[in-house]
Amino acid sequence: MIKCPECGSNNDDNYNFCKSCGKKLVKYKFCPECAHKNVDTARFCENCGMSLTFEFDGVKNQNNVNDYGGMVSLDLTPAESLMIMDHGFYQGYGTALQELLKVTLIDLVFKDVFKLEVREVEKKGLFSSKLVKETYLLEGKNFNMPLKPHEEVFRKYLPGKVDSKRLKKLQQQVYRHSNDYAKKKLLEPLALEGFFDVEKKFLGKKYSLSYKGLDAQEMIFKLKEDGKDLENWIETDPGRAKAYILMGGSNIFLTDDYYFEWFKNNSKKISALFAGAAVVGTAYAFNKVRWYSAFRHHSQGIDFDDFDDFTSFDDSFSDIFSDVSTFDVFDSMDFNDFDSGFDSGGFDGGGDCGGGGD
Repeated sequence: MIKCPECGSNNDDNYNFCKSCGKKLVKYKFCPECAHKNVDTARFCENCGMSLTFEFDGVKNQNNVNDYGGMVSLDLTPAESLMIMDHGFYQGYGTALQELLKVTLIDLVFKDVFKLEVREVEKKGLFSSKLVKETYLLEGKNFNMPLKPHEEVFRKYLPGKVDSKRLKKLQQQVYRHSNDYAKKKLLEPLALEGFFDVEKKFLGKKYSLSYKGLDAQEMIFKLKEDGKDLENWIETDPGRAKAYILMGGSNIFLTDDYYFEWFKNNSKKISALFAGAAVVGTAYAFNKVRWYSAFRHHSQGIDFDDFDDFTSFDDSFSDIFSDVSTFDVFDSMDFNDFDSGFDSGGFDGGGDCGGGGD
């Protein structure tokens, strides 16, 4: 969303003028090197001077791909991937909704929109005291980066008070306002991007995967299936493993708790794959490729089993994997620890995702 500097109204990202007052909207993009906010038309960062016009080599924009094939670049989050994989299931509540919220929150932590900090706090008892570890949720380096609607609600409902309960309070707030989250924040935006066809019915709308959506679904399932060999590739074919990680990113390890644990437990091996890579800052990896736009599809007979062309992925995109500390923040937590606030205990069934945070 873009906030109008004149009247404060929120406008969709594709608006050039405010829908309320008509004032021209100023759009921004973040520098890949220093994460400084620049106007969208800037060619160089006003803070560090880095070029802002770099394009990912060899990957075409989705809108430019013709009907006869070519490379496809998908800008999908893990939650969007889950919706494309099984939109019938993920339109529901309960476990389905919890999983969508959970993977989105974890992904926002990895993207440094939020930061988890484990602190040792002294707890005093009647006769003694002891040090205990508590997890604090903080604003990350990329807190102000552009987010998609299903991500934005987490920033919107972030409690102001910074304490050890902030993470769970955020989960409860988001869950409390999660009615129609799957439909309004995921399905409808994905339909606007062409992944779903919409058919109007007497009792509502029916969503079905479009050709673009079916292609994306096939790619995601293929990448998940091929990932079963990743552990072996790390040892026997590092180049192939590196290519796979760059292609799959968080769409793989956040759509399956097995992969999440595997990535966390093998962070040193993963970092070794990218040793010597050009390091340009995590903001570059997150704002430019967002972990998942390196999905590639050749419709002219080239199968995903062919990973030989991994050199086309510039090493500057891999710095997030070369940092062994990437997964350190999760050492004291596992995949299920992010479930704690996403339950019916915090859900009052109220409204869609409107309103404000505590």
